[in-house]
Amino acid sequence: MKTLIIVFSQSGYTRTAAECIRDGLFSRQGECDLVDLADVDKGLFSEYDLIGLGCPVYFYKEPQHVSAFINNLPDLTGMHWFVFCSHGSIMGITLHSMSEGLKKKGAVITGYYDMFADACAPFALQPTYTTGHPDEIDKEEARSFGRELADRIPRIINGETTLIPACDPVDEQWVREAEILSPEIIKFIIPPYTINQETCIKCHTCEKVCPVNGFDIEATPPRVQDPCIGCTYCVMACPTCSIEADWSMMNAHNKEHYAQMRKWLEHLAAQGKFRWLMDPDSVDFEDYMFLQHKRRIKAKLEAAAEK
Repeated sequence: MKTLIIVFSQSGYTRTAAECIRDGLFSRQGECDLVDLADVDKGLFSEYDLIGLGCPVYFYKEPQHVSAFINNLPDLTGMHWFVFCSHGSIMGITLHSMSEGLKKKGAVITGYYDMFADACAPFALQPTYTTGHPDEIDKEEARSFGRELADRIPRIINGETTLIPACDPVDEQWVREAEILSPEIIKFIIPPYTINQETCIKCHTCEKVCPVNGFDIEATPPRVQDPCIGCTYCVMACPTCSIEADWSMMNAHNKEHYAQMRKWLEHLAAQGKFRWLMDPDSVDFEDYMFLQHKRRIKAKLEAAAEK
């Protein structure tokens, strides 16, 4: 059996999940290719017996460009796919949404996997409720998922369709949240970015990490956030902290949002589906990630200046 895993990952957590799933598959069937979403060749799909697609969760669902990728796929009738994701606390409708999009193209969805991961957005808190994930237990669960897929897929291909799993039901709360957070609303709530020309070193990191080519630093004036899907990764990736924004509106809702997250994680923990690796009472609602990022950059620049 030959498998292809397609992954979109920024902070590296979804890639970790992909690599662990690949290791599990490889241990059973010996041939598994891993490719970034931006580099995938759709013309080669017919060469594979199984294809996986993975991404992080943005606003309770898959990123907009991942949805666009699925919508633009060719006919997949008869092809076997699986979906996976990484997320900080709430997966929302992600796996259900991805699988339904692939089913519309004719794909047979043969597996679902999600991995808890740490926060990485500038408006998130650090430590956050999922800090410490993924740990070795999470990684081994991903490998086990890969091994189980490798054992099950040949039987499905040979006609044992009863082995095709169903996606877990989605809580209506997250269906509503995902519907509310439409691309238009996301564009509204993500603050406008500006480039600090005094500190920008034109390293083009923002251009490289943006999944939708939303930056052109050499333009006059620089093209910023056009387009933008709200991933915010450029802000945290900038080595001089030169992408600036007013996060006060999003931070104003942190306590309410984190109370919702904590309630959900406690619900999952009671079901044995989540493990606390940090003290949830240790979260500092005044010290969000962008402030920490600015302090780290400042310390680094001051240290370099002293040499």
